[in-house]
This record gives sequence, C-alpha cells and structure tokens, in this order.
Amino acid sequence: MSDKKNSPFQAAFWISNQEKLYILIICLLFILGFGARYLYLNNRRPSPPLDPQPEQIEKTEQIHE
Repeated sequence: MSDKKNSPFQAAFWISNQEKLYILIICLLFILGFGARYLYLNNRRPSPPLDPQPEQIEKTEQIHE
C-alpha cells in the first residue's frame, strides 16, 4: 500500500467489523419498522362515525320495528 500516514481525524472514522454489524442491524430494524407501519396504515379499517347520519338512524329504526 502507500506509505502515507493517516491523520487522527481519519482514524476516528474507522470502525470494526462488529461495529459495522451493529449499524447494519439497527438500520434493518429501522426499515422493518417503516415497513410494518406502512402495512398497518394501509390495511386498517376506517373507524365508524361517532354521530350516525340521519339516514342511518332511520334505517336502524325500521329494522327494530
């Protein structure tokens, strides 16, 4: 290789293989969380309205009579 010495600033950014593995696992968990949230938001059912509309009230009264 070259005889050029690396500066301490460059040496501060060297990471070991174990540290690379930790960063990879954290990134994969982050992406998995985004994927789970995407699926959750796309597959949830809309919540029923809190105040029923007048047409719905009439329909339920007709059914109960």
